[in-house]
Amino acid sequence: MISTKTHLWFKCLLAALLLAGWHLPATAQSNAEVEWQPFETAIEIADSSNRPILIHVWAPWCGWCQKMEREVYPRLTPELSDHFIITRLNRGDHETTHQYKGQKLTSFRLAQKLTAESVPTIIFLSSNGDYLLRLPGFIEADNLHPVLKYISSNAYVQHSFEAFNKRRKEF
Repeated sequence: MISTKTHLWFKCLLAALLLAGWHLPATAQSNAEVEWQPFETAIEIADSSNRPILIHVWAPWCGWCQKMEREVYPRLTPELSDHFIITRLNRGDHETTHQYKGQKLTSFRLAQKLTAESVPTIIFLSSNGDYLLRLPGFIEADNLHPVLKYISSNAYVQHSFEAFNKRRKEF
């Protein structure tokens, strides 16, 4: 699990990237369709493929969630489909149930368990389903891209996001 201090650095660095005008490389600016997996399927595929999971926590009434699904994720589809298993949870759903870590939870309760207190929120899980990180709120593709690189490269195991991002910019 990523520490609270590291999580704070993520927020600060995302803000700095936005202010600095950091942009995705042109090759990453795709508008391909996102292939969402059902939650349990995502857990199974992640485990067998050794890829982390990105969970988009959303609600039907959330305009920012719709904007992320319409504009952010499609721009990141190559990175997402190559390095992540992607799924989504409707935080407003109190009926659909999911199996997670031996528990049967509604979408709402699972979102709570994964610390998604608001929508939109992105949750990252390791390939074995362990919690890694939560990014609450709307995030532009340009700002999400370096986080995807950080998680997909497993850099979080040894480096803070700040150190990873500094090293990445040096190359």
